Amino acid sequence: MSKSAVAGRYAVALFELAEETGQVDKYEAELSLIEAVFAETPQLTQVLIQPGISLDKKEDLLVQAFKGQVSEPVFNTVLLLFSRGRVRMIAALADSYKKLNDEKKGIATATVFSAKPLNDEEARQISTTFAPKVGKRELRVENVVDVTVLGGIKVRIGDRVFDGSIQGQLTRLEKQLLEAN
Repeated sequence: MSKSAVAGRYAVALFELAEETGQVDKYEAELSLIEAVFAETPQLTQVLIQPGISLDKKEDLLVQAFKGQVSEPVFNTVLLLFSRGRVRMIAALADSYKKLNDEKKGIATATVFSAKPLNDEEARQISTTFAPKVGKRELRVENVVDVTVLGGIKVRIGDRVFDGSIQGQLTRLEKQLLEAN
């Protein structure tokens, strides 16, 4: 089973518990905190997978790092991942959980390719325009500055692409002209 599929199962279980207790956003923030700690200190993962260090010492390290910083269910999920040799799945768990929460809230991520950085108003306008087209309440806009985009924008939401770039318009025009002949 793939890493993301396994992480998805843990995320679903934690998400269902969070819904029952009304802690969905809190758990997401805590998972993000844990993910950030592991990302910023890769030595932590290295220590936790080191075979020469006892399991008790590794667990103590996790307790010192996270106990009291995160809720019991989130901490227990991290301990469960650790005890099953899946500590490297923490980022995938956090990502899967975030996707579940976004799906529940009707939020999707839109990657917007543009020639220059978008300002907040442009990002909001893109969210407002494209969210209904993909059946979402809101879009989280991630801007990628791409110098090959001469003008306009390209928006990718999931597996859908909306190409409003000048290059895209020229390509469509060329195709129409070729089909007309």
